[in-house]
Amino acid sequence: MSTTFASLLTSLRLSLRDPNGTTWSDAQIGELINRGIDAIGGVYPFETVDSVAFTQPVTGSAFTVALTTVDWPIRVDVYDGNGKYRETVLPTAGDGPDSGWEIHGGILYMPTRYALPTDQGTLKIVGYGPWTQINTAQTSSATNLDVTAQNAVKVFVEAEALSMLTFDRAQFQQWQVGSGNSDVTALGMNNLAMSAQQRWRQEKARIRRFRKLG
Repeated sequence: MSTTFASLLTSLRLSLRDPNGTTWSDAQIGELINRGIDAIGGVYPFETVDSVAFTQPVTGSAFTVALTTVDWPIRVDVYDGNGKYRETVLPTAGDGPDSGWEIHGGILYMPTRYALPTDQGTLKIVGYGPWTQINTAQTSSATNLDVTAQNAVKVFVEAEALSMLTFDRAQFQQWQVGSGNSDVTALGMNNLAMSAQQRWRQEKARIRRFRKLG
C-alpha cells in the first residue's frame, strides 16, 4: 500500500495541534517525515524483490547485476524462461569471488565460475530495501509505507517536532498562541517532548523486525 504526503501532513498537523501550519511549514514537516522514513528502515526494513531477466550470460566473465530496490539481499534464486524454479545461488563464504555471490556498492557480483542452469530466465533477488522518501515540494508525492511504518513515522515526527519547540523559544511561543496552548509552560513543553521521545523508543522496540539471513 502507499500514502501521500498530503495525507501524512493532515494527520500530523492534528496530532501537533497545528492545523493551519502556523508553527511548522509543509517543508519542515516533510523533512521530518523523510528523517522518520530513514530511521524506521533500520528497525523495520521494507521487504522487496529485484527481478532481473538474463539471456545466455558468458560463463567465466564478470557477471554483475545492478540492484534497484534491494540493498540487503538474502537470497538469489534462478528461474527459467517458463518461470520454473531451477536453483538457489549460495552467498559468499568469504573465500574470494568463487565462493558465492556478494554485494558491494549496490552491485551484486555472481561467482566467476558459476554457470546458469538455463539459457534464458530470471534472477529473483530477495531481500530488503529502503522505504520510498516523499518529495517535500509536492503534496501529491507518495511513499510505499505500510500501516505499521506510517504509524511509526508519525510517532517519530511528533517526537522531533515537539523537541524542536524546547530549543526554539520563538517557535514555542508561536505554537502556544496559534494552537491555543497558552497555558503550556516551558517546563510543561519539555515534559511533553520527553514523553514523545519515550513513546518513539517504545515504538521502535514494538516494530523491530529481525532481518533474515537467507
